Amino acid sequence: MRRALLLSLALPLLLATCKTSPYTGRKQLHLFSESQMNEMGAQAYVEMTSSSSVKLITDATYFGPLQEVGGAIAQAANKPSFKWEFKLIDDPETVNAWCLPGGKIAFYTAIYPVLVDTNGMAIVMGHEVMHALLEHGNERMSQSTFANGILAASSIALSSNQYHDQIIGLIGAGATIGVLLPYSRKHESEADEQGLYLAAKAGYDPEAGIQVWERMAKLSEGARPPEFLSTHPDPRNRIKNMQKWMPKAKQLYAQSQRKTNRKLAIPPGVK
Repeated sequence: MRRALLLSLALPLLLATCKTSPYTGRKQLHLFSESQMNEMGAQAYVEMTSSSSVKLITDATYFGPLQEVGGAIAQAANKPSFKWEFKLIDDPETVNAWCLPGGKIAFYTAIYPVLVDTNGMAIVMGHEVMHALLEHGNERMSQSTFANGILAASSIALSSNQYHDQIIGLIGAGATIGVLLPYSRKHESEADEQGLYLAAKAGYDPEAGIQVWERMAKLSEGARPPEFLSTHPDPRNRIKNMQKWMPKAKQLYAQSQRKTNRKLAIPPGVK
């Protein structure tokens, strides 16, 4: 009885907070407003890039391409509510880049050898920016919040059951493996596709995407968990998907104001 009541209360909430993405047409659970997400993104950006342990590179030799590519991607994204910022973090070990809600972007110097040139940088930039434009952060926070609520409600409903702890553990594992991780992989695939189109629209050759992921695949050989337990798709599957999306990307590239591709200077200390 209590479980039926909980479900009857949860369903209208789910329906009321679902939003259709203008990029993918997929319905997403959004418990937070865009302004809330942008504010949280701005606060997190300050915390993540202002620590005394974080060294930022502002030398134009290395930072200049990031600003240039970022500006072109931001223009193609056409998102007036975003207050774009770009930072280059001096870290020769971390092969990573990210974009927080509101257009707060950071690249780590260790990713430069994987990018190779501005075309490669645009592919990764487009991917990270699309996570923000697709509001994946909102969706993942909303899913986690909702899942935690279901766990709490289930715990109350099953409080008298002798197998309470085991059942709650199974529900938690089911939510993670059955919902949260697949959605993380879906988010990555959506950002791959839409990011490829965004980079092409901004004037960068989409063929660079396949080359970037071939280099990424070499870096991750033997170091990945099984895909069904991972938040990211297998690099080989990403390459296959990009080949499938390439005709549309090339069409967008042909219609764009093409940018001159330039090789990236590798920051000091990066192998």
